[in-house]
Amino acid sequence: DLTQSRSRSRTVPVFSADAGMYFDRINQSDGSLLTLEPRLFYLYAKRTNQSGLPVFDTGALDFNFSQLFRENRFSGADRINDADQLSLALSSRLINGQGREKFRASVGQILYFDDRTVTLPGGDPDTSSSSDIVAELTTEFNQNWSAETAIQWNPTESNTERASASIRYRD
Repeated sequence: DLTQSRSRSRTVPVFSADAGMYFDRINQSDGSLLTLEPRLFYLYAKRTNQSGLPVFDTGALDFNFSQLFRENRFSGADRINDADQLSLALSSRLINGQGREKFRASVGQILYFDDRTVTLPGGDPDTSSSSDIVAELTTEFNQNWSAETAIQWNPTESNTERASASIRYRD
């Protein structure tokens, strides 16, 4: 029993497989490259009871495009998630003839095959069969100016959970 022992530990087997393809087409007139990049990421982490372990500095990570490919949905080591899921993503990039990325668009979602029962204290298990849809769009106007937008959309409730936009200037 974890609550009775003086030292606390756990072993959580984790398996992940990441596969992607890369298709490209060169524009002969200006040497630019257009890509299409589908990606699949499967994650399995065995359900392990961690409720007897204290939580010191672990929190839930914000959900965004890069979160589709992480092995743990928590920050810190106090909780290791349970998972049986498949992430589906598609990206496309436009790279100019000098090798600079001028445009990138990405969209993805996680499909869950089992409930997520490992939670932070006071949290409820997640029983949804899919995640929100996340998308990112980045463009470079010139050498100094770029813009980025991101959105997290909940298809179950048909609403936007989170959105951001930024413009950057680099001298």
